[in-house]
Amino acid sequence: MKLNRVRFKRRTGVYPETFEAMRDVLDQREQAKTKAGRPAALTPDEQLLLTLEFWREYRTQAHLGDDWGVHETTVLRTVERVEAALLASGQFSLPRRSALTTETVYSAVLVDVSEVPCERPKKQRTWYSGKKKRHTQKMQLMIEAVTGRILCVGTGRGATHDLTLLRDSGVRVHQETALITDAGYQGIAHDHTLSLTPHKATARVPLSEEQRHENRVLAHFRQRIEHVIRRLKIFRVLKETYRHRRRRFALRLHLIAALVNLTLDVQS
Repeated sequence: MKLNRVRFKRRTGVYPETFEAMRDVLDQREQAKTKAGRPAALTPDEQLLLTLEFWREYRTQAHLGDDWGVHETTVLRTVERVEAALLASGQFSLPRRSALTTETVYSAVLVDVSEVPCERPKKQRTWYSGKKKRHTQKMQLMIEAVTGRILCVGTGRGATHDLTLLRDSGVRVHQETALITDAGYQGIAHDHTLSLTPHKATARVPLSEEQRHENRVLAHFRQRIEHVIRRLKIFRVLKETYRHRRRRFALRLHLIAALVNLTLDVQS
């Protein structure tokens, strides 16, 4: 806590204000306990710092355990308990998916997919990405174009097409909201009329100068979602080869996306 705001953010990935809100959740969890069991090896502050280090640096549990003076299994249990407490609090969550369709009309929404390497699974074909030439997990992001806030996230297997992932996720936006995508979403107009995708050239029909200009304008506008992906991948657990259970990947993506939104609120 002696670090200034900039260095604190570089060390933990969050601002001190967000850290305080997360610590309040853990304090409430401690106060809500009804049974006096064996005392924890780490205080709530230390548990939260350990979890942030796990997300931010994604070192092995053995290395984190050595630094904090606990066993590596204690590291895993601590991280999972902190994640469960933050998720159960409701303060670190994204908007409900139904709100995108019925309650809120945004001027424009950006959609994109990023891939995270993962260890080789038993069923390799469905996880193998032809684009990355390795086994990956996909992160689907949907953000509000003006503010850059993350509205929805989803996960999928590396072999799943981007448009198929969007359709299977069941996420829909209001019909009056413009949906802006990249070239991987050709055919999205069948699902959402008000959608914008780059023009694609063929061997016989090259792009006109006007179409090239429209593609450049669209690419410049889509930079915003690329910046959001960069903010997510500051947490190395969403960038480096994912070594843990894949079913917890979606939970961690959801929590980190909520932290990125809180960071935007603090900055504004």
